[in-house]
Amino acid sequence: MAQRLEHIKHRLECWAIWASRGAGLGFKTKSVLASEVWSRGSYNHVPIPVSEEEAWETEKAVMALKLTRSHLHVMILHIYLNDLGVRETAKRMQRAESTIKAQLVQADHAINAWLEERAVEVESKRKAAAPSITAKRGSFTT
Repeated sequence: MAQRLEHIKHRLECWAIWASRGAGLGFKTKSVLASEVWSRGSYNHVPIPVSEEEAWETEKAVMALKLTRSHLHVMILHIYLNDLGVRETAKRMQRAESTIKAQLVQADHAINAWLEERAVEVESKRKAAAPSITAKRGSFTT
């Protein structure tokens, strides 16, 4: 069985902290569960840094799951925002724990693919804009 992608797992943990502060998913105020999720703001008592830009990007990736793989989206919300854990998520979604674990791997890979696609788009836009910037630099007269 494939393993979870640690860098995506970390991003999701940071995103959950960010979202629990009242950002993301359209929340205007803190969630009732925010204090529980916020308490996860460290790993082995070392604070997890939360980048606003990275959190927004992760938010978009998670929201993209809603359109294409809604079961993964719901599972991510249960695990990360509602802090239910694998067992309780499996119970609520009426699935086996092994299914939820497999879906976490699927979600990691789907989010990673989405992020990689966005990075390629950004890079191609940057490259497309670069020649016009160079051309404008040479047009000044002294």
